[in-house]
Amino acid sequence: MSRSAGAVDGVIGVDTHRDTLAAAATDPVGGLLAQTSVRADAAGYRRLLEFAQAQVPGRRCWAVEGAGSYGAGLTAFLQARGERVVEVGRPKRPPRRTGAKSDALDAVRAAREALVHDHPLAPRCRGDREALRVLLATRHSACAAKVSATNQPKALIVGAPEELRAELRGLLTNDRSLAGPGCGTGRPGRWSTA
Repeated sequence: MSRSAGAVDGVIGVDTHRDTLAAAATDPVGGLLAQTSVRADAAGYRRLLEFAQAQVPGRRCWAVEGAGSYGAGLTAFLQARGERVVEVGRPKRPPRRTGAKSDALDAVRAAREALVHDHPLAPRCRGDREALRVLLATRHSACAAKVSATNQPKALIVGAPEELRAELRGLLTNDRSLAGPGCGTGRPGRWSTA
């Protein structure tokens, strides 16, 4: 048994989704106390906190799946109110024959996972890390748009009459601004329209 089990009176495990949150309250050894499900919005966060205060009125810990994605709003809400929050990973499970999944069982699993780890993970910060993620996603999107924009004229030139191809071939292969550094390998590109 981990040190976490003796440090809390219970754990609230939360299985997060875009629109809903399933929660399970467990005692310090993982026994199920109660379960609930709420909408993933401010009113739902308040209901979850009330649920936790009723089920585990003493020292409690929240075990949130996806604290940096679907659980980010809940995590920020709880931390602003002085609640202890740890992040647990989503389970890797083989596909089930029926395709069924139980959010209630995943919430219980999240709570029990927090109890077995000696050093549970703190939720990822949203500040600089989130800003970097947004910048990288924007750069990736811009590079994809650039590749698409350079490939379209190339495709049109291939099917153009020979006189037009000859005129455009020299112009486009020497224009490095269309395929310059910044995306992909970072090397200037050239079009071959042969």
